[in-house]
Amino acid sequence: MTAAAPTRGPRTADLWVRISRAIERAPLAVPLVLLAVVLTVVTDRFLSVDNLTNVIVAAGIVAIPGLAMTLCIAMGEFDLSVGSTVSLTGAVACTWIVGGHPAGVAMLIGLLVGAAVGLFNGLVVTKLGVTPFIATMAMLVIVRGVSLAYTGGRDAIVSSPTLKFLAAGRVFGVPMPVVLAVAAALAAWWVVNRTRFGRSVCAIGSNREAARMSGLPVDRVRTAVYVIVGAAGGVWGLLISSQLQKGSGQLGLGFELDAITVVVIGGTSLLGGRASVIGTLLGALLIETIRNGLNLLNTPPAYQRISIGLLLVVALTIQAMRRNTPRGGPR
Repeated sequence: MTAAAPTRGPRTADLWVRISRAIERAPLAVPLVLLAVVLTVVTDRFLSVDNLTNVIVAAGIVAIPGLAMTLCIAMGEFDLSVGSTVSLTGAVACTWIVGGHPAGVAMLIGLLVGAAVGLFNGLVVTKLGVTPFIATMAMLVIVRGVSLAYTGGRDAIVSSPTLKFLAAGRVFGVPMPVVLAVAAALAAWWVVNRTRFGRSVCAIGSNREAARMSGLPVDRVRTAVYVIVGAAGGVWGLLISSQLQKGSGQLGLGFELDAITVVVIGGTSLLGGRASVIGTLLGALLIETIRNGLNLLNTPPAYQRISIGLLLVVALTIQAMRRNTPRGGPR
């Protein structure tokens, strides 16, 4: 008699199915864990509490505009002016503080400036019919110029406990940027999965004309998304100025790449129609973990930018391969 080959029980099979589905929903979790393991082996400073806190705080800061950009990219568009918005927002807020205005009022004005940039982008795109790439690229140059002109090319140095609390403060022991990022993530998840606005964003990204014919207020939704991105860029600018305690027309250079990269590597397609909030959060963590690891290994800053650019290329390549793969699977 021969013994029957052992087979996996239903519980084991069900476990593997759940694991596979979890990986599909959060594909960056695996490379993030592997990267953490590698950094733990090559440097003994990675797992220190202070270092992990720095990584999470940095990820939280970039995740806030990334979550807003998730809506924009899910809509099939993107905003290249967000880096310049960071600069202008911080410059305005810090200049107002230097001028003797209350820090809270100055920060509010900064946020309104960021939202105004987003509103202008939305109106140019929807009312004038300019493509988002051209419109937001033009705004990138214009807003940067306005920021430099507003500051006169000089840094606005501040010493404001209120502004500093935004980046260095803690709420029940949790760093304030992490608190803001968690709140933004919960709001983004709710908007995407539980509101008509979120469904409209994805519908516009899937087929704008079909969404318009179905009665959706396409132009209003598009404009609102740009306002959200502008406001998120304003929050980003306040956080950076809070860290540095200054406003400058030079801040935010290249930040638009970071905001777009965390979204794309997180699984949100540049073609639109789908938004991944969890993917964006993991994308922010992955990018900041890479940066942190390169810093621990004393890698020059230029190579950090190269690594982020290469990561974006890899993510776009994977998206292209998925689009070109037949539904029946690879042949």
